[in-house]
Amino acid sequence: MARATIIGSGPNGLAAAVTLARAGYEVRVLEASDTIGGGLRTLDSTLPGFRHDVCAAVHPSAVASPFFQAFGLSERIEWIHPDVSYAHPLDGGRAGIAWRDIERTAAALGVDERAWLALLRPLSTHVEGVADFTGNQMLRIPRQPLTALRFALRMLDQGTALAARTFRTEEAAALIAGVLAHPPTPLPTLAGAAAGLLLAAEAHAGGWVYPRGGSQQIADALVADLEAHGGSVESGHHVTDLDALDWGDPSRGDLLMLNTSPRLALTHPD
Repeated sequence: MARATIIGSGPNGLAAAVTLARAGYEVRVLEASDTIGGGLRTLDSTLPGFRHDVCAAVHPSAVASPFFQAFGLSERIEWIHPDVSYAHPLDGGRAGIAWRDIERTAAALGVDERAWLALLRPLSTHVEGVADFTGNQMLRIPRQPLTALRFALRMLDQGTALAARTFRTEEAAALIAGVLAHPPTPLPTLAGAAAGLLLAAEAHAGGWVYPRGGSQQIADALVADLEAHGGSVESGHHVTDLDALDWGDPSRGDLLMLNTSPRLALTHPD
């Protein structure tokens, strides 16, 4: 049986582990921390009886994710769908509110009602096409070419200085700026526009959902499936040098994947 070692039990590492285990690999995941999940961890970090997500808490892309759809995540955990996906506070006790209902959101934006609908309704209505386009390599034919074109045109608009002309109210401008600022990049940028438009579209599609019981529920569901297919996770196993894994020994396995920063890969000359 082919074997695989994956370093890091974050969401990407666990998704890879599940995929490989289902494909027939004998999979071992090594995690430096005493707890698994990386950015999906939920810990008892304050008062007894209270659990806190230490990184990701809300998961806008989870419902539309091709991997999680194939994995059947919605049948494994319970999603909470709040009426309000996100909001942006303003001076004077005001706020821009992105309701899951796009019509309700737009109606509260006054003169920007039509502009908000024009920007986001074509994307939220076809959010699976947006997820397919943004979640894959660019050098491919998208499954929904028209949706991809609409997304690309809006990305060019919102990712340049042209974005300043889109909205006239502070509420609408704040709502879109809040999601465009999600990536750690200056504004305006195409990368920020791409991420922000995806988040805003998902806010009006399935909504910004989160799992009952915390993000750890996602990690636990992935680990349970991995173990059901013969894989394992070893926590508290800190790998600082790939040579320490004796990777040159054929008995170590056929595949090594790093769900870590690139720095660890630089410790191995090959």
